[in-house]
Amino acid sequence: MATSTNSEPASSATVAGVAIVASVILLVIRNTFRAQSSLDYIPSVGVPNGPLGFYRGALNYIKNARAITEEGYHKYPGKAFKIALANRWVVILNGPTLIEDLRKAPDDSISLAEGTNSMLHLEHTLGYEQHHDPFQVPVVRTTLTRNIGVCFPLVHDEVVAAFEDLVPVKGAEWTAVPAMQTILPVVSRVSNRLFIGLKCRDPEYIKLTTGFAQDVTQDAMLLHITPSILRPIAVRLFGHLEGATRSAMAHIGPIIQHRIEMDDKYGPDWPNEDRPNDMISWLLDAARGQPSRRSIRTLSRTLLNVNFGAIHTTTQGLLHALYHLASRPEYVGPLREEIEHVVREEGWTKAAMGKMIKLDSFMKECARISPGGAVGMLRQVVKDFTFSDGSTVPAGTLVGIPILAEHTDHAKYTDPDTFDPFRFARMREEAGEGTKHQMVTPAPDFLVFGLGRHACPGRFFAVNEQKLIMAHVLVTYDIQLKDGVRPPDEWVALLGAANSTAEVMFRKRST
Repeated sequence: MATSTNSEPASSATVAGVAIVASVILLVIRNTFRAQSSLDYIPSVGVPNGPLGFYRGALNYIKNARAITEEGYHKYPGKAFKIALANRWVVILNGPTLIEDLRKAPDDSISLAEGTNSMLHLEHTLGYEQHHDPFQVPVVRTTLTRNIGVCFPLVHDEVVAAFEDLVPVKGAEWTAVPAMQTILPVVSRVSNRLFIGLKCRDPEYIKLTTGFAQDVTQDAMLLHITPSILRPIAVRLFGHLEGATRSAMAHIGPIIQHRIEMDDKYGPDWPNEDRPNDMISWLLDAARGQPSRRSIRTLSRTLLNVNFGAIHTTTQGLLHALYHLASRPEYVGPLREEIEHVVREEGWTKAAMGKMIKLDSFMKECARISPGGAVGMLRQVVKDFTFSDGSTVPAGTLVGIPILAEHTDHAKYTDPDTFDPFRFARMREEAGEGTKHQMVTPAPDFLVFGLGRHACPGRFFAVNEQKLIMAHVLVTYDIQLKDGVRPPDEWVALLGAANSTAEVMFRKRST
């Protein structure tokens, strides 16, 4: 970062920094001597008694989130408990009855949108539109999902091209590549081939989309420890949203401008050229008749938000799968055999992905073991709500599900701590179970994509994309880890991520 020659911005930043630190100290003092909380009757886990117990518990949770959550899961079966997270309590809903309560709760009582806002501070990290008018969500849920099959040849073409560019293997030699830094741009390119066309290959646009996906999380973590009154100042000093928006407008603004002009003149039926069947067109269709949605700025930022949703979770799923596969070569043969058989019959199509049952099971098992953290399905209570166990949770409370503990419960899975890649394929062989155990299907014992009406709207594309990329890797390369041992996941509080520094070795597949 260049050093500023103007002392005024540096002085302002110093003053703002001091103000933020002072406010945090005052917040700690206020909460330490606060009146009795309306959540006191819900038992806490991992929080010691005595002065500053909440803050000691929050620090403890940063280091030991999985163990603390599992302790509460087993200590309070079928009941709610709470954990200390940064600057607030989170109530954990434990057991199938409380999960069902959460699934059925109306949005005006328990809100996904407000829960997401509490975690990501949407107006500051993704923009005002994302919090108040996320019109891309129904586009992703319906139009994108309907077009996966039609657009699949383009997506497959980009998978092949991306790996040729980003995995520089030579003959039979092993080539080590940084896994995270390779898979991130692959996912950006493959996703954006469907979003904006061949502009997806622009190195600067790839840098923007992959960086933004990481910056959002970084900015949210900063805002968590910043008092609300000072967050607008903190965002101006340290945030990335405005800079990313300007960069997106510079990269894709001309494309969007052309699309708007053509749509305004001709509607969806263009003369002399085919209207692209991509995310830009689908967003324009959803924004028709609403000028505020059809500006270059709004559409550029909306595409950034679509990328945030598409890149992070898909990258994580692929990294977990690559690490499991590279450390367990005995599963390569059965997976390759299935993939090659299906492709001979169906080609590289969406229908082929649906018939790759072992690969689907492998990917789902990776997600079961590593679902993205200890707690999921975070929601915010917007008006006092009483759960089936009698717990009344006041408005403003954040609630969630102990997702990893649910996924490794002996009552739900046989030998749940063992990685069993074909677990779900065997389940699908049983009568009447053919589609029930697909990765894309949310269920009380598989919560990666949520549950009910708020299940992840992009899961159909995400699952097909992950399976396509893994299928391409399996039939094109041999892979291994230098020491053969799967690298450990990285944990910060309730979030668990695939290792970000490990390398995977590739070579052209031996025959």
